[in-house]
Amino acid sequence: MTMWTTLGNALQPLLGMLDRHVPSAPKQPVILPRRVTPHSATPSERVNEIVERLDLHKTKWTRTSCQERAKLLRRCMDSLLAVEEDLARALATHKGSYGIGIGEERTALLPIMFGLAEYCETLRAGAAPKPLSIRERKDGQLVATVLPTGPVGLLLPNFRGEVWIEPSRPASQGAVYRRKAAGEGMQDGSGGVALVLGAGNQVPVVALDILHKLIADDEVVIVKTNPVNDYIGPLLRRAFAPLVEAGFLEFVYGGSDIGKLLTHHPRISSIHLTGSSETYNAIVWGGALGGQPPLSATKRITAELGNVTPYIVVPGGEWTADDIEYHASNLATALAHNAGHNCNGLEVLLTDRDWPLRPVLMAAVKAKLAELPPREPWYPGAREKYDRFLERFPSAEQLGSVVPGPGAGVVPWLVAEGLTLEQGQLQQENWCGVFQEVPLSGCGGDPVRFMRTAAHAANTHIAGSLAAGLICHPTVQAAHAEAWDDFLSSLRYGAISVNAPLLFLFGQTSLTWGAFPGNTPHDIGSGVGVVHNTMLFDYPQKSVLHGPWRYHPRPFWLVDNGAAGEGWLLPAVMRFTMAVADRNLPLALWWVSVAAAAALRG
Repeated sequence: MTMWTTLGNALQPLLGMLDRHVPSAPKQPVILPRRVTPHSATPSERVNEIVERLDLHKTKWTRTSCQERAKLLRRCMDSLLAVEEDLARALATHKGSYGIGIGEERTALLPIMFGLAEYCETLRAGAAPKPLSIRERKDGQLVATVLPTGPVGLLLPNFRGEVWIEPSRPASQGAVYRRKAAGEGMQDGSGGVALVLGAGNQVPVVALDILHKLIADDEVVIVKTNPVNDYIGPLLRRAFAPLVEAGFLEFVYGGSDIGKLLTHHPRISSIHLTGSSETYNAIVWGGALGGQPPLSATKRITAELGNVTPYIVVPGGEWTADDIEYHASNLATALAHNAGHNCNGLEVLLTDRDWPLRPVLMAAVKAKLAELPPREPWYPGAREKYDRFLERFPSAEQLGSVVPGPGAGVVPWLVAEGLTLEQGQLQQENWCGVFQEVPLSGCGGDPVRFMRTAAHAANTHIAGSLAAGLICHPTVQAAHAEAWDDFLSSLRYGAISVNAPLLFLFGQTSLTWGAFPGNTPHDIGSGVGVVHNTMLFDYPQKSVLHGPWRYHPRPFWLVDNGAAGEGWLLPAVMRFTMAVADRNLPLALWWVSVAAAAALRG
C-alpha cells in the first residue's frame, strides 16, 4: 500500500462523517432531449483526400518517439480542459438533463482525461510501465494489479484494479514498441491508417477508441462519427487539436455510404467499431454469413458490440440499512445512466431466491428509481425496444412520476421481477430504462452454492461476454476466498466490477474493455479485441475492479449527485489528473482538496 493510498484510507471515515452533515446541492430543472440534425456528409472526394493525407503521415507517426508522443498527449489534456464544458453542455442539450445540470455528461468526460494521463505515463516509461504487482493464481494464471497508482490513491484508496492475463501467457507489455525497437518497423500490422466507426451513445467511447488506435496499435486515425451524435465531431476535433494539426487524426461525417467507402478503402489497414452485431456482420460479411469474411484478408477488424449485462448479488454478510441504500443507489444508476443507452447498463439482476434480504434490496432499488426523474429514450430504436419489453412483460412495475403533456416522450422505469431464466428476455439488449430480476432457486442462501449457480446462469443463459457487475459483502469474500477467486475466474466476461457500477470500471482506463476472448467472425457475440489497457498488456483476458463496500463522499458517478453539476468537483478532478501527469504534487494536493470539498455537496 502506497503513502497516497494510506492517506486516502485514513480520510474515508472523516469524509463519511462530513457527508452526513453537509447539505446537498439543490436540484436543477429537468430538460428534455433536443433532436439533432446530422452534419452534411463529407464529400467522397474530400474523404479520399483525408485518407491519402493520413497515409502520408503514418510513417512519421510510427517514427515519433515515445517522449514526443507523450508531449502531444499532454497538450491534448490542455485542449480537452478548454473544451470540456462546451462538450458537456452540447451532450446534455441533445440527450437531456435530469436534475444535475451537465453533471452526468461532465462525469462521462473524465475517462478521456484519465486515458490521456495514463498513456502519457506509459509512453514516458518506454511503453512498458511497471504494474503495482503481479501475482500468480493457483492455476498459474498471472494477474497484474494496475490501480490505484501514485496520488490517484487519494481519490480511490479502497479500489483495486487488476488485468488478468490469458492463461499460459506472460504479462508482457508494448509489443508494437518492442518490435520497433528491434528494427522490425511496420511488420505484423503495426502502423497504417485506422478507421474508427464512432459510437453513437457516449463520447468517451469514441475518444478512447481513437487513443487506443494511435498508441496501442501505432496507427494514424480517421474517425467517421455516428450520425446520432455527430455534433461531437467538431468538439472532439478541438479537444485533440494537437494530433489533428500534426496530421495524425481527422474526422469525417456521413451515413452508410461514407462508411462503406471507408471500410473498403484500400488505404485503410484496420477498423474498430462500436455498435451491434448486425452492424458488424453488415461490414465484415456484406451479406449472409458463410465461408471467409470478405474484409478479413485485407483489414484487421476489432469491435465492441454490447451485452445483456448481468449484475449478480451474492447472498451473505451483515448488511446495514445504509449498505442497502448505497448499493440500491448504484444499481439504480446502472440502469438510469444515459437513459439506459449503455452497453454496460443493468439489464438483468441475478439474486438468490432464498436470501432473506432479497425483497429488502429490491424494494430499495425500486424506491430509488421512483425518486429519479423518468427519462425520454433518445437513441433511435430505443422507444420501440421499450414498448416491446412492456408488451412481453405487461405486469412489469412502472416507477417514476410521468406528467402528460410536453414531456409525452418520457417513460417510467420498468422492472419485471421474479422471473425464471426461461421466462427472462436474456438474448437481446433492451438498451433502455428497463431491467429484469431473476432470482435463482436451490441455493438456500449459501454464497458458495449461489456463486457456482450464478456463474453457470450468466455464462450459458445470458447473451454476451462484455461485462458483469457483482455485489458481494467483504466478509463473504474473505470467508470463502478460494470460492470467490474461482467465481471471478469462471465468469466469461471481459470486465467484472465488484461493488461499483460497470460505468465506473469503464472509466478506469488502465483496465481493459472488450469481450472475453474467443469470439469469431462467424459468431461475433460481444466483439473481439480490447481497448483502454493503457499499460499496453499484450495478452489480456479480462479486467476486474474490486471496489470498497462503501465509498465516501457520496460517489460522483451517481446520476442524482448534484455536486457533479455546475460546480468545481469534476473540473477539479480533471486538474488533479493533469497535476499528477506533470508530477506537480503540491498542485495535485490542492486540486484533490478542492474536489473533496465540492464532492461533499452531493
